[in-house]
Amino acid sequence: MTRDIILIGMNARYSHTNPAVRYLKTYAKREEVKIREYTINNDMEKVFSDLLSLDALCYAFSVYIWNVEYVYPLASRLKEATGATILMGGPEPSNDVDRALMHSDCVIRGEGEEAFRCFCEVLLDGRDIRTCPSVSYLENGKRVDNEPTMFVDLDSLTQPYYDLDSLKGRLVYYESSRGCPFSCAYCLSSSDKTLRYSSVEKVKRDLRTFMDAHVLKVKFVDRTFNMDRKRAAEILEFINTQHTDTEFHFEIAADLIDQRFIDAVNASRKGQMFLEIGVQSTYLPTLKAVHRVQDFEYTKEVVRKLLLGRKANVHLDLIAGLPLETYERFRRSFDDTMATYAPVVQLGFLKVLKGSPMEDMTEQYGIRHSDTAPYEVLSTDAITADELDDLRDKEYLLERIYNSRLYYFFVHAAAKAKDSYYRVFEDIAMLIREKGLDREHMSEQELAELLYGYALELREPAVRDGFLLDWYMRPKRAYLSRSIEKSEDWKKDFYNHLPELLSRRIPKGKRPWHYSRVEHFMTDVPKLLKDLSWDERECLMYFDYTETDTKIYELEKSGEGYIIKEEVEL
Repeated sequence: MTRDIILIGMNARYSHTNPAVRYLKTYAKREEVKIREYTINNDMEKVFSDLLSLDALCYAFSVYIWNVEYVYPLASRLKEATGATILMGGPEPSNDVDRALMHSDCVIRGEGEEAFRCFCEVLLDGRDIRTCPSVSYLENGKRVDNEPTMFVDLDSLTQPYYDLDSLKGRLVYYESSRGCPFSCAYCLSSSDKTLRYSSVEKVKRDLRTFMDAHVLKVKFVDRTFNMDRKRAAEILEFINTQHTDTEFHFEIAADLIDQRFIDAVNASRKGQMFLEIGVQSTYLPTLKAVHRVQDFEYTKEVVRKLLLGRKANVHLDLIAGLPLETYERFRRSFDDTMATYAPVVQLGFLKVLKGSPMEDMTEQYGIRHSDTAPYEVLSTDAITADELDDLRDKEYLLERIYNSRLYYFFVHAAAKAKDSYYRVFEDIAMLIREKGLDREHMSEQELAELLYGYALELREPAVRDGFLLDWYMRPKRAYLSRSIEKSEDWKKDFYNHLPELLSRRIPKGKRPWHYSRVEHFMTDVPKLLKDLSWDERECLMYFDYTETDTKIYELEKSGEGYIIKEEVEL
């Protein structure tokens, strides 16, 4: 009986999927090729036992920075316990072949489809796998690298998710192009300048397949989705014609966004599109050092247009520890990026990836990094280890307070009062220490009371308004402690004169204040929600939680009662 070749995808979490092993299986067209998927959170003993029980002819691992420290020990154990061939592929083995060969019999370097197809044919026929293209192996202790295969035509690749029935509600990774023309020193894609595309018609067919299967999200892994502006806009416009709940995630370059792209995004269903834009730094000498092309003024302009369109989720990325950027200068990059009002600002840390140009720049810029994946920066000539640790401390608060979408308006209002976003997070970190709180085990109420106290200390009405607006805009009436939300006579009077249109919305027999909130603001809330500007104007706002999505109305006093002035569009 022929034994199988097992392709192993080791994902970061269960909701993720591994497109590489699926592409390889589909392209190989051999029934002996099977897939096993796990996560790095699985118990290694159980994974080892499961793989061992398969009695495979070959175990082939797809290896990345997030799973390499899990995969290599596992592969070594399989190599010792079985007579099976151990094969490695993916970015980590391709760019650190010598280390990969310490845990395997051979490595496929670079693009894998054609090389793996040949590998399967040769292995299953009992021939010498060392004859296959793109394969590296050891011969008499010396490494041998076979010539690479030619690139495959992307239109010849069948959409790899043959198991769509099992992927409902999960995230699917999808590539519509390979390669990148940019030369960013910290990115592996800078080594592959051969940019190739699948045809738009193929992309449309594949996306329609995912939509029909009701996958939760399709995440494009194209390094710069909008490199071809016309093509990118056409794909977005196609998505807009489809009736689907599937969401789509794209990594894009702000410099390449044009009006057609913006119009396509702003014509989409709200929340359907996630746009990830790499800022990395706003310090020009740093950007030049890492060969990063960016016009931050234009980035601010297009981000503003996207936010005012109110349809897309916009996510900006920063990288701490890049060459030449000091702690003080990075704080300015942080403030610059936060000031765009993007709802998510990801603070990451430089990773000196194997095979990236950054590897050759470590001595020049005094970059010290961890020896194990993900090879994260420890210090540079420009920034100390203690300063990077301080940034990591602020990263946690950024995730919990801002990127969680819990305190969006509060953070922006506090930053206006302090003239710096970073100072706001410094102040909050200091308050947590002074009060002896465990930041990672703080309850939501403890955090709310801490931030509300901070808002009052700043003595700026807009900060208090921002805090309450964040809470009141949640999709259902969230509980606030009595120290924050006090019972006031004017609110009792309001509910005694609740406008008929609003009272009809309250479920029969229920108390209206259980399904709503009313609040005086010193900030022009309708204008803030419309164009993100902080103007002073006293207004009375009503928040209605009787439906899935919160509705907001501005009210005004009329005689002894109240009337609806306008419903505020969200």
